[in-house]
Amino acid sequence: MSPPLNLARRPLRNERLPTLLLTLGCMALVAVSVRHALTARDLLPERTAAVDGELVSLEEEMAQLRRESAELKRRSASPDQLEEWAAVRTLVDRRAFSWSALLGSLEEIMPAGVRLASVAPTGRGGKIELSLRAVGRSVAAGHELLDVLQDSTEFREPFLESVGETVDGVELQFTVGYAPAPAEEAR
Repeated sequence: MSPPLNLARRPLRNERLPTLLLTLGCMALVAVSVRHALTARDLLPERTAAVDGELVSLEEEMAQLRRESAELKRRSASPDQLEEWAAVRTLVDRRAFSWSALLGSLEEIMPAGVRLASVAPTGRGGKIELSLRAVGRSVAAGHELLDVLQDSTEFREPFLESVGETVDGVELQFTVGYAPAPAEEAR
């Protein structure tokens, strides 16, 4: 058998793949060029004028706030104003104080032979201090209350101020710091 007869001066080559790759490359180049042109258009001065205006207004506002801050630092409050602010702060602190949480915590740790006669909270420097008056059957019951307060995570640095005999038993006066546990989030 004889080989097929080819009368062409040059043999036929399949150039479809290189042409397809070149076409895809050109299309990708055109897409990148269009994206670049859109980005360059956004950076033109007429497009950035709004951003520049906003920047200038924010800088003016910042300068105004700095002037106001410096003026406020120079002012001092009168003694009447300071007294009024302290009273307002005390009212806010009282409003934020949770009696139910305090009494619940005390109920959990109270020893069997001791009952509370009075509880008086005071706020000092952002901390809550409690003045507790308890009546116990014996001095040992009072010391048991002191031990329980020392072991508690919510009560800090309990201090036994006085012990006295009454007709009901032994009266104990404590001062203790109170740091309530954070409230659980509602589920």
